[in-house]
Amino acid sequence: MSERIITLATLTYMRAQLLTAMLERNGIDCFMTNINRMKEGPGGVKVKIMEEDVERAAKIYEDFRSSYGKQKEEAVEHLKSIRRIIVPVDFTLHAENAALYALSIASNIKADIKLINAYLDPMGTPQTYLESYSYQLNIDKVIREVEEETARSLSAMAERLKDTISEKKIKGVDVSYDLYKGNAVDVIINEINEYNPGLVVMGTRGNELEGIRSFGSVTAHLIDKSRIPVMAVPKDYDAHELKSPKRVLYATNFDDTDFTALRRLIMLIRPFGAKLYCVHAALEEANVLDEMQLKNIRRYLYDSMDEYNIECGLLETMDVQQGLEDFIEEQNIDVLAVTTHKRNFLTRIFKRSMTRKFLFHAHIPLLVFQAKA
Repeated sequence: MSERIITLATLTYMRAQLLTAMLERNGIDCFMTNINRMKEGPGGVKVKIMEEDVERAAKIYEDFRSSYGKQKEEAVEHLKSIRRIIVPVDFTLHAENAALYALSIASNIKADIKLINAYLDPMGTPQTYLESYSYQLNIDKVIREVEEETARSLSAMAERLKDTISEKKIKGVDVSYDLYKGNAVDVIINEINEYNPGLVVMGTRGNELEGIRSFGSVTAHLIDKSRIPVMAVPKDYDAHELKSPKRVLYATNFDDTDFTALRRLIMLIRPFGAKLYCVHAALEEANVLDEMQLKNIRRYLYDSMDEYNIECGLLETMDVQQGLEDFIEEQNIDVLAVTTHKRNFLTRIFKRSMTRKFLFHAHIPLLVFQAKA
């Protein structure tokens, strides 16, 4: 696991943002360093890329230097998308708790929040011959009543968030909402494609069932299908104080896809001034190869994070989940971040049942990145 990082350009902060947006829109991973330095030139903000992308990135940089009109509009739109958060809600207490957690994230990165709700279409429910004819006649009325009640509930939740924004004097955050008819996971995926957010934040009740649905199962299915990071906020986590995460654990399995996740994680936590722990949980005694791979990650992180507080280490344990849970408790970790991939961490070390168990029983938010194919 080793990649060389190079500096593509040194620019003012605003121009560096636009360049990174254009690079990302073209599928090139990049990040900024020295963001506290606003001037162009040696002391400005550095835009860094992987060496293997230099040829493509150089062409985009040349286009950027002379870009205008639609190209800049697309770059600005991409920047806006990073500052959008979707919060699926089902009007339970833990869903509203997740909305408050989204607000604590949004207040630091100046993101907009969109609440969405998916209600099942009664017309999609199979009808049997024995069901009453009067019920079928009144189906339109039932649908209309469900829509009206859902809209009222969404509006009320949005107003509560806006009241909190006003009370806490939070700037640069707006709240909107929308409701859709259909399956929850499909609705959320469609909204991701249409609204183009940078993050999904949703509550999970774990293995506790309320009514006929488990929101936890929706979260697990969404993690499998989403192309953007998903933050799962457990029902036992209290988000009412709007505290930003200060200690973040990234669990690595020494896969090349970790580089992309770490870059995105760094950009997300930079405004929080959080300490980043990068830990590999080894099921046996650490070997020389593990030490070398960890050294590569540590070097990469120091190249990426400027003055940020970083700690990397190997965790020897007989049980990955238990070892991580012990580390989380000992170090007072606020967020656990992992990458999921068909060949990667969650599915290779955690079996599907263990993934769901971890998701359902964690007491801190779980941030899941989707590795690029």
